[in-house]
Amino acid sequence: MLKWTDFLEVENVRLSLSSSDRVGVVRELAGVMAARAHVSPKDLAMHLLAREQLGSTATEGGVAVPHCRLVGVPRIVTCVGIHREGVDFGEAGGVRSRIFVGVVSPPDTAGLHLNVLARIGALLRNNRLCEALRTAPSASALRALLVCVEDVHVSQRMEMVATR
Repeated sequence: MLKWTDFLEVENVRLSLSSSDRVGVVRELAGVMAARAHVSPKDLAMHLLAREQLGSTATEGGVAVPHCRLVGVPRIVTCVGIHREGVDFGEAGGVRSRIFVGVVSPPDTAGLHLNVLARIGALLRNNRLCEALRTAPSASALRALLVCVEDVHVSQRMEMVATR
């Protein structure tokens, strides 16, 4: 079973995003993913921002997941960025987003793209996990934590399916 963390390299983790607004954060995320996605940062940012125009990808708990599908991308690429102060990303109630997950996928992976987004959403609904991510001491520690939590999540889901 493929997992979100299968598409997250430690090099794509940033513990200190610095932009002060939504557009800047999206550009930072695009810059992180562009090389692995084999697209220009500018083109990727444009597509991520176009998706944001359809509706904010901010979710509860200060998490935002800018994502898109883009021609020329050979496989799904993700990144994680932490913003210490948070950025207004359009979440209801004015909560500032502090955890950002960027996702770019090839156009022909619609189902897998949605599965990765669903997994990200399921994992990052956990407030304790989000706090641990915000305070992770290093990119490798953050990724290792996500791998561990996702492995437990997958095991629990498989047990549920097996007992039905």
